[in-house]
Amino acid sequence: MNKVAIFGKKGSVSKYDLTENKPIWVGDLTPGYKPDIIGQYENYVIVFSSMWTGSKMVHCFKQDSGEFLWSHFQQTLHSSLIPFIPHTLDNHMYYLASSKEVAKLSWDTGEIVFRKRFKKSIFTQYSLVIISDDIFLISKKGALLINDQTGDAEPYPDLSEKLNLKEISSALGNGVTFMSSIYLTHPKPTSDGVGGGGGGE
Repeated sequence: MNKVAIFGKKGSVSKYDLTENKPIWVGDLTPGYKPDIIGQYENYVIVFSSMWTGSKMVHCFKQDSGEFLWSHFQQTLHSSLIPFIPHTLDNHMYYLASSKEVAKLSWDTGEIVFRKRFKKSIFTQYSLVIISDDIFLISKKGALLINDQTGDAEPYPDLSEKLNLKEISSALGNGVTFMSSIYLTHPKPTSDGVGGGGGGE
């Protein structure tokens, strides 16, 4: 089996065959952007990149072919004050776009289906979890059920009746990759290291 990995350098990412010493594919990033973190979900490669000015972007490619799917500026997807942690259901990612907004994005097209505000108190902090086919926002004080078509939120007291939410410190539901969990720490790239992970076969 050939040794294969995905590498990033300024302006591009490439899936490289180290055994044959040649690229399998090369994907171009927006000019001037350097990959900081590379993650993979199924056949999607997601690249978090930045420019020296501080501008940040997210690009998405097909892992097998290198086909470019979409890109967005970070601020289009989410607030810089909150880490980008996608959870997947039916080929769409759901995530918190800010402390009081939930968003839905197509993995295939990059279309933002919704970025919807929900009511929260100033002292309440929510996290997103997908349980079976339901999307929840949970906090120490209660849970909200998110409509996967509209993004509308409604209280869901049934969850707090089954669990003591005050004792929950983390959760792992459906559609969360290992790299999604790592993004919780929102790592900052260093000048002398390689950030993120790569995919191989």
